[in-house]
Amino acid sequence: MTTFFYFHETDVFPYRPISPIWSIIYIILSFIFFLIIDLKTKSTAKPKDSHDRNNNWLRQNTLLSFIHSSICSVLIIISVLRAPEMFDDPLSHINYFNYALVAFSLGYFCWDFFDCLQNSTSSTFAILIHHIVVITFLLHILLRSRNIGYALFALSLEINSVFLHARRLLRWYSPMSASANSKKSLKLYIDIGNYITFIIFRFGVVYYGLQQLYVQRHRLDPIVLTFTALSVSAIAILNVVLFYRLIKNQISRKLRTKKDKLIEDNVMMMDNHVILPS
Repeated sequence: MTTFFYFHETDVFPYRPISPIWSIIYIILSFIFFLIIDLKTKSTAKPKDSHDRNNNWLRQNTLLSFIHSSICSVLIIISVLRAPEMFDDPLSHINYFNYALVAFSLGYFCWDFFDCLQNSTSSTFAILIHHIVVITFLLHILLRSRNIGYALFALSLEINSVFLHARRLLRWYSPMSASANSKKSLKLYIDIGNYITFIIFRFGVVYYGLQQLYVQRHRLDPIVLTFTALSVSAIAILNVVLFYRLIKNQISRKLRTKKDKLIEDNVMMMDNHVILPS
């Protein structure tokens, strides 16, 4: 007869710790994967401006972030379909697929941390702080083999990141062969998806996470609870700032487009006045 050990008396699933050696293997493999992708895309992509190093790095970094968020989003959907029972108790549920997924993302954040560190500017300081918090949070989860479900909830924000990064990439790498109408339609779909996923994941999931932290506070160590609460609260504040900037940029872009259109119309009127006979 098998005897199951439960980490906490209220756990729904038995405690099945995974050896930390697996997390190290997955993290290293993920780090190498993004290192190779970075080198391959750099060798094939032509820089927009060879003299503008910061902008070229930002484009490359955004492309790698888009690749990570796209892969992570697909894997999260697969993980939910494979094990919907994790919603019964995300704190105690664990399997190798979800564990490897968290380690995969941790490997990416480690790579991105060093990439930002090598190309650091004043604007990357906030990203470095964010990555330190995320790396600490995910590493603690992997080493203890606990709280994997809520780690996946946190990583579900990457679903919105797909649209956030796609907005920039469309502006930088817009296909020349595509018509103006197809570009406009694609941009519209990305903007709609961006707002919908932002509200669902960056607001909804973060709110749910804070709520569950309060409800299940007795199941967490005081230090872990404090660190997690501060981290999620910081992310919530950053999401509000990000959403404000998103709307602000959207409005300013529309105003700028209308202004350019008005200037264009005035120029056409002036040209017609010169060309056409009176």
